[in-house]
Amino acid sequence: MNMYTNPKYRRKGIAYKILDMLIKATKSKGISWISLEGTDMGRPLYEKYGFVKMNNEMELSER
Repeated sequence: MNMYTNPKYRRKGIAYKILDMLIKATKSKGISWISLEGTDMGRPLYEKYGFVKMNNEMELSER
């Protein structure tokens, strides 16, 4: 799945809220490990949420 925010709606917390909803829905299904590939533009959002950079991807540490 890809996530993209229209430039006029960026910096309003929309992508963070969508990411939060997706992560919570995933964890409610018993999934405990999440990884993703983040672009240079998206990486700060994922880091803010708690993902850490690995070799070629980012991984969500337990919260």
